[in-house]
Amino acid sequence: MGIVIAVFFRWLHLISACILIGSVFFYHFLLPSGVRAMEADAGEAAERRWRRGFKLTVHATLLMFLISGAYNAVRNWPIYTMRPGVMHGMFGMHVLLGLAGITLLMIVLAGREAKGRRTPWVRWALALLVLGVAAGSTLKAARESTLANPPPVHHGIR
Repeated sequence: MGIVIAVFFRWLHLISACILIGSVFFYHFLLPSGVRAMEADAGEAAERRWRRGFKLTVHATLLMFLISGAYNAVRNWPIYTMRPGVMHGMFGMHVLLGLAGITLLMIVLAGREAKGRRTPWVRWALALLVLGVAAGSTLKAARESTLANPPPVHHGIR
């Protein structure tokens, strides 16, 4: 049963990342080009409705990230301590990049109405989220490498 839960939380984390990054990409690149073709009033109304849906997506994926990320971190922490130099650095980058990207999105989406230009901040959030996924992928590769080739134990100390 433990492996089923571990796989569930791993997939929950990955699916949340896919949904969030895809939503940010849509919101930043595709939505503005579609709204440009509409009349001004209709475009603004459509963007407000989509913005609300986007906010709900960000909040839902944030909750899924926090739950699945906490489970995955606790479950994998003993492996991370086997090679702390590499693992802790990659774990820290993964967490900080993800949190920074989500924080930027939360700031951009604060309030009912869009404030000012969202473009540069959403672009930065997208870049941070993609880099966070890259750090997580590297962390997973380092974790698998550590399990395949555990470091030698010297006098009970790793």
